[in-house]
Amino acid sequence: MISLINYIEAVFRNASCRWKGRLFKFYLILHGCKVGKGLKCTTFPYFKGFPNKNIFIGDYVDLGRNTTIELCDEGKLILEDYVLFNENTFLSCSIEIKIKRWAAIAENVSIRDSNHTFGKNEYYRKQKNVSEAIEIGEDVGVGAGCVILMGSKIAKSVYIGANSVVTRKTLTEENGIYAGNVLKLITKRV
Repeated sequence: MISLINYIEAVFRNASCRWKGRLFKFYLILHGCKVGKGLKCTTFPYFKGFPNKNIFIGDYVDLGRNTTIELCDEGKLILEDYVLFNENTFLSCSIEIKIKRWAAIAENVSIRDSNHTFGKNEYYRKQKNVSEAIEIGEDVGVGAGCVILMGSKIAKSVYIGANSVVTRKTLTEENGIYAGNVLKLITKRV
């Protein structure tokens, strides 16, 4: 009996995510964005800034609860096919964030392609931003609590361990498993 109840609950939950995905797709299309088929949303993403022909979402993308997308006018967000976000993902996009096919982002992850400059004679919040594009490769896994900063390039099939920090100085190689702050190669996927 319990397994039947669990099955029915899973069916309704999946239908709810697909319905929210269709509504979100409609919203993005109204703003000139391109969205593939099968988009799912646990809850509607929260926007800081408005999309304006600057979001591309591929097929069968799954956005978890409390996804926040911060877009500047020039910022471009590209999520290729089968990208998966867990809960509480924050994307801050000033230039470009590109996440390739089959990448999975765990909960509480922050991805930011810009930062303030840090001159000493002015409040840092009043200083201009500097930006560099971020690219997360195909089949990449990003563990819970990670921070991915501007200029980061993560190679294909890499896994980043929980609570790690990725910067533009981080060099990753295919199939590597990395962790830490400073990020280090732990082992290779076999």
